[in-house]
Amino acid sequence: MPLHSIDFVVFFLPLAVALHFLLNRAGYFRLAVMALVGLSLVFCGWRNLTDAELLAGSIGFNFLIGLFLHRNPGQPGPRQPLLLALGITANLSLLGYFKYSAFLTENLNTLLHTSYPLLTPYLPIGISFLAFQQIAYLVDVYRGQVQAINFLDYCFLCSFFPKFVAGPIVRHGELVPQIAQHMRTVSLEDLATGATRFIIGLFKKIVLADTLAGFANPLFAADIGTRDLGMVEAWGGILAYTFQLYFDFSGYTDMALGIAQLFGVSLPENFNSPYKATSIIDFWKRWHMTLSRFLRDYLYIPLGGNRKGAARQQVNLLITMGLCGLWHGASWTFVVWGALHGVYLLINHAWRRLTIRCPARIGWILTFLSVAIGWAWFRAENISTALRLTASLCGINGLWTDSFRGMLRYLELPAPQLDTVAQFLGHDLGFVISVGHWTIYPANLLLSTPALHTCWLIVAGVIALRLPNAAEWIRPTPQTAESPLSLRRALVVGVLLFSVWLASISSQASNFIYENF
Repeated sequence: MPLHSIDFVVFFLPLAVALHFLLNRAGYFRLAVMALVGLSLVFCGWRNLTDAELLAGSIGFNFLIGLFLHRNPGQPGPRQPLLLALGITANLSLLGYFKYSAFLTENLNTLLHTSYPLLTPYLPIGISFLAFQQIAYLVDVYRGQVQAINFLDYCFLCSFFPKFVAGPIVRHGELVPQIAQHMRTVSLEDLATGATRFIIGLFKKIVLADTLAGFANPLFAADIGTRDLGMVEAWGGILAYTFQLYFDFSGYTDMALGIAQLFGVSLPENFNSPYKATSIIDFWKRWHMTLSRFLRDYLYIPLGGNRKGAARQQVNLLITMGLCGLWHGASWTFVVWGALHGVYLLINHAWRRLTIRCPARIGWILTFLSVAIGWAWFRAENISTALRLTASLCGINGLWTDSFRGMLRYLELPAPQLDTVAQFLGHDLGFVISVGHWTIYPANLLLSTPALHTCWLIVAGVIALRLPNAAEWIRPTPQTAESPLSLRRALVVGVLLFSVWLASISSQASNFIYENF
């Protein structure tokens, strides 16, 4: 059930909030937690009952492994490492079967010249995030960093529906203590703050991300692998996708954090204006922050981190980022994307060792362009398409193409929208200008696809690069303290809601991009 669907916004969420509030007011606190777990299973199994069954089975298995590991926390006995290995292997095997079966079989067939049938199992919702959270829990128990936990709290930790589909990846210590400390007393300010942040995320998804998708999708159409694009057309499309991906995932995170706040729960931040980063290191401290933290604590540092010299650090970075790419999707394009960011990080660390200061503006330009080029590999269907698109972004195929010149010829024909606009304004907008053998309709310029494309890129850039992010706006500094219930905030939220309503009428909402991972 998508967080931006009518079923969720109008029915499921109000029911869940009302039920939680009433049970808490009546003093049935543990029953309120049980109700949230039950509703989370309903949310998980809304699309397919298999999702809920898999979630319940995974929770039961990992809880039992955690119980055995709890017997000797911090001082593992001879069986503890085997139990931990069993738990991690089971989680990765489950993830591997559902997500990577077809990818592995296809590559084995290519390598061994065999023809094994491709396994294409159903991909359960949120399985990647669930696997990482379960692994983090088992490792923390093994290290003695987690106290004993009852089964109900563990079910809540794993299944809490706002974060289930696309994170953030939450640790035991960040969520379980809040069950007793905060969820009993949900204040009016919690409700106002949560609702405000949810609406901001809804606006990002439906108005910004889905609109930008209309300009990004043509770039990755089926025939891109067979035709060369001009540099202008390629960058127009890739910038649209760059901002679409940002607002799509950032919007989901804002919605998830806002929903959690409605129940008195604070989830960890996952975005901190990543496109404002002035280096790749800075970017990965801002983009998908909980994933970066997981990879650092449970992969990069166990591999040795930077403790064994610069050469070993470089290898560890490449391994970590390569696996980060593979986690995002079962395709070599994702592996290349991850390895590309690994190379970016190597260059960034090497530059830091030179102790030469890079101006912040130049650092931002290099970082933003590098990230945008990387998104071409993230979005492309195959290696060939990604290579052709990268060549176009670098200007190898020229600045313009016939298809782009064809778009300019749009000015020679009266736009169908002109009649509607003219009737609304009560003026004829069909005046023309003759230039040689060209007859141009100037009003078409305002309604042309390139003009609208440019306007939306400017709007997206201003919001992502210049305005405060949702966390900064929701939680102002003491110097600019303002209640979430203020009139100014209410007006802003009202405008956002109206924009969402208009956008939902004129367009069909798409699923969140990270639901596929």
